[in-house]
Amino acid sequence: MNLNDILSTRSINDTGFDNTTGNTSGRVLNKNGTTNVIKTGLTYFKRLSVFHTLIELRTIYFLLLVNIIFISINILFAIIYMSLGPEALHMPTYNSDFERFLHCFFFSTQTITTVGYGTISPVTPLANFIASFESLFGWIAFAVLTGLIYGRFSKPKAYLLFSQNALIGPHKNGQALMFRMAPYKNNNLTEAEVLLNVSFRIHQNDKVVNKFLSLNTEISKISSMSLNWTVVHFIDESSPLYGMCKEDFAINQTEIMVFVKAFDEHFSNVVQQRTSYYAEEIIHGAKFVQMFRQSDNMKTTVLELDKLDDYTLV
Repeated sequence: MNLNDILSTRSINDTGFDNTTGNTSGRVLNKNGTTNVIKTGLTYFKRLSVFHTLIELRTIYFLLLVNIIFISINILFAIIYMSLGPEALHMPTYNSDFERFLHCFFFSTQTITTVGYGTISPVTPLANFIASFESLFGWIAFAVLTGLIYGRFSKPKAYLLFSQNALIGPHKNGQALMFRMAPYKNNNLTEAEVLLNVSFRIHQNDKVVNKFLSLNTEISKISSMSLNWTVVHFIDESSPLYGMCKEDFAINQTEIMVFVKAFDEHFSNVVQQRTSYYAEEIIHGAKFVQMFRQSDNMKTTVLELDKLDDYTLV
């Protein structure tokens, strides 16, 4: 069967992506598994989910943001205490306005964290009111921060690494598309399943449309993912990739979409991860290099994660 025949008989329409108007562009899935969609029509803060943003933010940026917010809030309260006048707070002697500001700043940090060393204390009713309000604000802020930190640590995640490239190479007296993945944390994944879809961008009825098809895999489910898993789609006459050369992949803007789910024993939950391989990320005429070996004492197996992307041309 040629590609047009396969598209007319087996094209799938329930992917959630556009396959009729041709108004989409670029890859369907980004390399990290997120959808390649930019949303407009509403204000930025209407479209922004603060919780999801902070949960997904890289750790270094999350810590940096927390420290910036903490320092900024305490600077604000220090300015407020400064504006109340010297008599508002009982504090050690100071020789300059900057030194007084530092006393107010550290009093604010002690108040918002409810540490309260007692070196500095509020005197006037207004200063006491503001300090009380800051203490209440601190309880709420640290409760939210605790929830975010717990959410970041407890969020179920597959912790899978995918090879940077998919390969098309010899397999069982024919050709096969293959890529591989491996768990990189000390977690246990069982009942792992993989689903492959392929996307073509073709001309149909005088317009460009996306077409999606399923790709069968030789093994779609494994009991335990202890080593790397090389997923193989054999390219026979029933495959949408049959007869396609490297140029055809580029012309049709071919994209291989990968959906993986497994059960994580530590989270006691199903975890999922996605990625995709665009036409230029598919290497033709290559095979992967083996990435595990016996240990030197012959008592265990060594999985060499730094070899996940290694391949040789054939």
